[in-house]
Amino acid sequence: MPRVATSANASAAGAALPPNISSASVLARLTAQPKFAQQFKQLPNYRAAVDLHLMLHDMLARQVPLRPAPTKVSDAQGVLLLHAAAGELKGWPLMVQTFTAAAPIDWVHHSFNVAPGFGYSKSSAFTAGGCLTPHLEMETSVVGNGSRLLLYINMDPRLPLELHPAYLEHYYNSAPPSSSNTTAGSSSWMQLEARAAASPGFSRFVSPSLHVRVFSASAILFWVDCTVDGLAAARRTVSDAVGIWLSWLAAGGSNSAASPAALQAAAGPGALPRNATQLQALLSDMAAFSAAWRNFPRREAAAPRMAKAFGADAMEAMYSTTAGSASVRLPVR
Repeated sequence: MPRVATSANASAAGAALPPNISSASVLARLTAQPKFAQQFKQLPNYRAAVDLHLMLHDMLARQVPLRPAPTKVSDAQGVLLLHAAAGELKGWPLMVQTFTAAAPIDWVHHSFNVAPGFGYSKSSAFTAGGCLTPHLEMETSVVGNGSRLLLYINMDPRLPLELHPAYLEHYYNSAPPSSSNTTAGSSSWMQLEARAAASPGFSRFVSPSLHVRVFSASAILFWVDCTVDGLAAARRTVSDAVGIWLSWLAAGGSNSAASPAALQAAAGPGALPRNATQLQALLSDMAAFSAAWRNFPRREAAAPRMAKAFGADAMEAMYSTTAGSASVRLPVR
């Protein structure tokens, strides 16, 4: 079962938390766990996949300092460590670390899971309720002999793209305003996706799950051959993707849908509500849409297997932690 951070522990931790936790600290916590250290040695290219998440962490932390976010089910540094209690995964770990940052970022997490011949990592940076700037999420998987990795990185839209084509054009077909974050120069998200498709060792991945395909329409999603050229291209792709998102983040400010100017800039004049009732409906729809993104892992095909291995209560704690649910958050001090 997950460890529970008491209010006293969280309060004491809050006084001593570093102003900006480094990726080296994240890596140190992983390598301190024997099973993660074992996979770094035995599963080829698992460390290369984890390094992509550490790069994302460092890029984000340079622009928006990250502080550990202890929860009701974590330790005082915001780390939730679980071990499978049954089945073929018995004894293998799942680790989540959570962070807070300045507005408009609401919740950040890294999660890492290893098993025999398998290494999975996920990073998410969720923007606040009502914020029009997309969420950022990245997943990597290394399986078997480690000859290739699965790379998924997405700017999760805050409005349904089917209903708001101007929002699609703004965030996905247009380059963000000039910023030092865009290392490849002025580039749109879809231009980056096209560059990734042409990169050495990249081949498109199409999930057999319709649920995954529905949620990955805007994703950069590829198998990557773990050659020198393939891994270098993966690092460029991740760096450029995070840079594009950070540029949008910097350009948007609070970027609240409650601001007519911000809403019109992001989604066009057709998105503007005519009255307070329509505005409240828009904000409610955005909240529901955001919750669908945050709770996506609950509906993945692996969820029943994970519940069987780790226990339903432990997985509920994990899902609530990665989503930043109110049920596990501690009061802001």
